[in-house]
Amino acid sequence: MLTPDWMSTDPQSLLYGSAIASLLLLSLSLVYKLQRHKQLSERLLEQTQNELKRQNWDLEHHVQQRTAALQHLTEQQQALAEVISKIRSSLELDTIFKLAATEVRQLLNVDRVGVFSFYPDSGFNDGEFVSESVLPPYPSALDIHIHDRCFGEKYAALYQKGHIQAVADILTAGLADCHVSVLTQFQIRANLIVPLLKGDVLWGLLCIHQCSGPRDWQAAEIKFVSQIATQLGVALYQADLLKQTQQKTQQLEQTLQQLQLMQLQLVQSEKMSSLGQLVAGVAHEINNPVNFIYGNLAHVDHYTQDLIDLLQFYEETYPSPAAAVQGKMTSIDLDFIMADLPKLLASMKVGTDRIREIVLSLRNFSRLDQFEVKPVNLHEGIDSTLMILQHRLKPMSSQPGIEVIKQYGALPPVECFAGQLNQVFMNLLSNAIDALQDGWIDSERQTLERKAGVITIQTQVLDSNRVQILIRDNGPGISEAVQRKLFDPFFTTKIVGKGTGLGLSISYQIVERHGGTLSCVSAPGQGATFYIEIPVTQASGKGRSDSHKTELVS
Repeated sequence: MLTPDWMSTDPQSLLYGSAIASLLLLSLSLVYKLQRHKQLSERLLEQTQNELKRQNWDLEHHVQQRTAALQHLTEQQQALAEVISKIRSSLELDTIFKLAATEVRQLLNVDRVGVFSFYPDSGFNDGEFVSESVLPPYPSALDIHIHDRCFGEKYAALYQKGHIQAVADILTAGLADCHVSVLTQFQIRANLIVPLLKGDVLWGLLCIHQCSGPRDWQAAEIKFVSQIATQLGVALYQADLLKQTQQKTQQLEQTLQQLQLMQLQLVQSEKMSSLGQLVAGVAHEINNPVNFIYGNLAHVDHYTQDLIDLLQFYEETYPSPAAAVQGKMTSIDLDFIMADLPKLLASMKVGTDRIREIVLSLRNFSRLDQFEVKPVNLHEGIDSTLMILQHRLKPMSSQPGIEVIKQYGALPPVECFAGQLNQVFMNLLSNAIDALQDGWIDSERQTLERKAGVITIQTQVLDSNRVQILIRDNGPGISEAVQRKLFDPFFTTKIVGKGTGLGLSISYQIVERHGGTLSCVSAPGQGATFYIEIPVTQASGKGRSDSHKTELVS
């Protein structure tokens, strides 16, 4: 039997066969290890790839989260900027609070946002919501007096220092029972409370409520609400400054009005003082010689009549006088003198009576002998004023006359400062005459139809203690814009040098000082009507208590 060479029993052949077998075994082992290594490498590669995929996914997820967070932060900052811009666009606290509450509720998607204000001097235990934005069906907390007996003791000092309270669930947050009982009244489950400080003082709270259930407040949300609260604190401070500024402005306006009134009083005092001195001087200078003439006219009339009787007696006794006497009688026209002399004396008497009436009117107008409230016949004051203005009512070459219609009622004596009321009559009647004369001038310039000038004066009793004096003209009228300023000091529509703008303002003050009213009703082309309403009797003691003050401007 033949055997292969490698199976030879020859030692050398056996050694060679053994080597070959070892090589085969080694090759098989290497192949196995290579396959095993390949499997391990493939598994490791797969694991590495999976790990890289996971890390990549984690990185992408982290980037997405970071991007979303940055986007949310950007949107929040934009929203904050918009809210701050809206807050700063208004100076009205009510508008600012309402805007902030609405914007914060919408941006945070909560159930209620309210602005709470503490009552002054309540020890931070009492207050109310002054503004609110709330979703249905949750109840409103507006205008409800809220009393929290433990807030001032336990929480106020912390909020005064800027403490912010973020409670995810009020039932598990360890809050005081008295505080929880107040919160549950409004179905609050989670809340975020930020103090509202006006300067260093705790003014109130910005309250964010979640009523539907617990809520974990995010740091960004807390920061956002804190920034809004800061802006509301600035708005509170600005509103306080605005209020102070308005108060100071009002004080300055009042001071200016007082200065204008003092100036008006000084001007009026000087004016009336000069007028009083003028009237006193005129009355004195005219009254004395007029009284002398008036008193002697009776004697002159008596003496003249005696002389005429004597001449008539001579004519009867000596019917044929001497030629020289006859010539003298003819040259002087004795018959005419005897007929005209009584008429001349009568005319002189009428003239002196007229002068005496004018002097009396001046005295009645100025009332120099009356410095306190007395019952007065107002009709006498009106008539005296018309007497002084008579020269302006008469027709002249350049303008027609003005008719005065007096419709006097049965007025009782009225307690007043007569001289001051006469001054009111003078101002109103003078203005009426000016209006008519200026209307005529305008008619000439514009070739309009002239109307006869008429001033109507009516008086009547309104009730048991009030009378009315009406002065109406049919002039060009007064526009609404002018009427609004008619009684303002130094306001005038007259040309420079013709008016000071004090007459109506002084008249208004005089009537007001008497407890009455002065008003005007007018329209362009419809004339003007002034109404004076004053009480018949002054309040007890008013005349005496105001007499010193009134004398300053009378």
